[in-house]
Amino acid sequence: MSKKIVLYGGQFNPIHTAHMVVASEVFHELQPDEFYFLPSYMAPLKEHEDFLDASYRMKMIEFVIEELGFGKICTSELDRKGQSYTFDTLSEIKRNNPKDEFYFVIGTDQYEQLDKWFKIDELKKLITFVIVNRESDYQSVETGMISVKIPRIDISSTMIRDRVKNHKSIQALVPNKVEDYIEEEGLYGN
Repeated sequence: MSKKIVLYGGQFNPIHTAHMVVASEVFHELQPDEFYFLPSYMAPLKEHEDFLDASYRMKMIEFVIEELGFGKICTSELDRKGQSYTFDTLSEIKRNNPKDEFYFVIGTDQYEQLDKWFKIDELKKLITFVIVNRESDYQSVETGMISVKIPRIDISSTMIRDRVKNHKSIQALVPNKVEDYIEEEGLYGN
């Protein structure tokens, strides 16, 4: 029997409240059999000046999964290392689970640069993109994709890293356990 599987990719550096809202809204809207957070090793279209070892990012994702009450971590991109091309990752996952239906969550920011993605036309045949509005209240997506409207929460991982560097509070921007972990491990400090 085929399963409906949602993959939510990102650097999650760190994972934060807006990521949790996206995961929750998509999970409740699509009601998948399985929901995976897919941390990237290195996203090709992102800068990496604040690169953080995957073990720290995975620990923070585990705290979020515990708080949400659903989800697992897919380590495919971390295991492979190097540039994380979604096409390569999804081809491998699809090969191992040929009967399952895959949904891949991205924000409007990524949707607007899909034309730059590696082998995007082939990727569209493997998965259904789920687009969540980011930095906009309304979005229209191309046929064959799903649009999920989420409450606007303008929080970014960059903002959180900057706040930590500048000794500002990140309370409520990340779950309590993530905030405590960042402090205990001295992450993102100068």
